[in-house]
Amino acid sequence: MGYYCRLLCVVLFGVLFGIKCQAQQKGDVVYRDYTRQEAALLDSLKREGVMSLFKGINELKKQVLEVKESTPVNVRPRREERRKMAPEEIIKRRRESVLMVNKYLRAMAGPEMVTGWATAVVLSEDGICVTNYHVFWELLDAKVKLNPRDSIMFVATENGRVYPITEVLSFNRAADMAFFKIDTRGDVLVPMPLGCDLPVGANVHLLSNPEGYPYAYTQGVVSRTITLNPADPFANRMEMTADFAKGSSGGPIMDDRGNMVAMVSCIRAIYYSQQPPYYLQMNVKLTVPVSSIRKLIQTK
Repeated sequence: MGYYCRLLCVVLFGVLFGIKCQAQQKGDVVYRDYTRQEAALLDSLKREGVMSLFKGINELKKQVLEVKESTPVNVRPRREERRKMAPEEIIKRRRESVLMVNKYLRAMAGPEMVTGWATAVVLSEDGICVTNYHVFWELLDAKVKLNPRDSIMFVATENGRVYPITEVLSFNRAADMAFFKIDTRGDVLVPMPLGCDLPVGANVHLLSNPEGYPYAYTQGVVSRTITLNPADPFANRMEMTADFAKGSSGGPIMDDRGNMVAMVSCIRAIYYSQQPPYYLQMNVKLTVPVSSIRKLIQTK
């Protein structure tokens, strides 16, 4: 009798395991072809009537130079998420809030093309977003001459929907952040909920657009919390172990509940020697804590 009971348990386990595996195989895993992403965005821009919606980069610079640093931004942040989620659920629920910042390059020395530039985060349904100051540095610095090939800066979704950048609303150099507005073209966007600063050791999740690898997910922990200037409240930084690279600038770092707790800023490399061979030993990843972002948000 005991033998048959054990046999029945084994059979039932096998059936349940098979059902689980079958369910996983039938899950919503999507395999995307990102190799044509920039070509597809160029096609979207060139559709009849679309290009006329976009503000040229020279016109945008004129507007940006009128913006005062640390101007309060009127936006009501999305309510903080309280429920803990698995990493795959975090990314599924938040990827619509992450945008690609792109440049359209006119045909001059080379053919016309779209190139990925950075990452941005949606803060409001009507198109208020945040990214790094250095993403817009060419526009924010009056002394910098624009590349004559640069024609348009715009954002796009993972599905290829393109939106014009209409204006920069505010910025702060010390915090390496800039707020801007896009024309949603009638769409209602999905804002990212804002959380709180995290302590050392806390888990972090990042979704960003490293050059050539859009919508890449990495994870890690907070490694240090520091200030670059004790006299400036915008100089706080959160260091972490999650990887990022060129193109990730402005990407959202999230907690285990999918709340944005920081924003990608820059990398500082540590080398064994200052002379060749240098031997790279470590990359320190600096991010802007969400408390700095909140300092410039003025609730409607």
